[in-house]
Amino acid sequence: MVLFASAGIAGDRPGVTDALQAIQTNWPDAQFSIDVGGMTHGDAILGEPLQIEYEAAKGGYLAYIHVSSHGDIALTRNPATAPRATGTDSYVPKAPLGTEQIIVLFSNKPLDNLFPNGSNSIELGSDRAQAMELVRQLQRSQSGGVQLATRKSHFNVATQDGGTEYTTRSIVYRVQGTAGNRKSGGASGPVPSHVEFEFNSDRLTERGKRDLDEFGEALVTHLSDRSVVLEGHTDSVGTDEYNLSLSQRRAEAARQYLIQSFGLNPSRISALGKGKLDPVAPNDSEAERSRNRRVDFDFSSPGER
Repeated sequence: MVLFASAGIAGDRPGVTDALQAIQTNWPDAQFSIDVGGMTHGDAILGEPLQIEYEAAKGGYLAYIHVSSHGDIALTRNPATAPRATGTDSYVPKAPLGTEQIIVLFSNKPLDNLFPNGSNSIELGSDRAQAMELVRQLQRSQSGGVQLATRKSHFNVATQDGGTEYTTRSIVYRVQGTAGNRKSGGASGPVPSHVEFEFNSDRLTERGKRDLDEFGEALVTHLSDRSVVLEGHTDSVGTDEYNLSLSQRRAEAARQYLIQSFGLNPSRISALGKGKLDPVAPNDSEAERSRNRRVDFDFSSPGER
């Protein structure tokens, strides 16, 4: 039997998080607790394992609900066939970057009904409906005699230093110290970013997506009161018409990624292609031209649209 429909609309992290709040615990005697280790400067590093240590007064079975910064829900379980009261599980953070939530489920019986065909992992989509269906499945399990304790952990998934051009923290600091001060006479101006695209294309590279994740995370957290114009720029190679078109398509591709991945209101983000105008470096060498191939993020002042 198929328990969950296919993935729905992407990017509904608030809806997913809100729906999962309805998970009820009914096993207080388990005295279940967790500790998450392996962070670097408070961040979970992409590809580097975290250690989830757990302890309880009674033996039980572990499963995990992972909610990514995009709202993607993944369900996994420890494959142990006998109940355990203590142990350590390893979890390797994956893309996308940004704030991830883990809800650890500790039950007196295996949650086999959540895992079709005996699998140990399943992708559930990224919208409220998927999360609500998961909650209903857990409620039915509890009605059938399953006792459940839960613990939650939030952490920021980041890359090693240099893995992205900016971190979310540095974006927030830069914007709140520039665009936020325009009306009071402070420094202002767009935040330039060399978001990567495939050669002569508007298709984002994986590095480009990671860079945009940092901006998206900022827009849904500390900069949720801002709108932004994405300005696409090119180097001087090619005709004016071609570069203008390419810069517009790249700015629009970045805009669509942010909207679809983070559930942002489209009215908050606009795209503007500027072609080879406004270079930040001479176009007399490949190294200098690469600096001109960029997307600038021009943030509004707080509350300004």
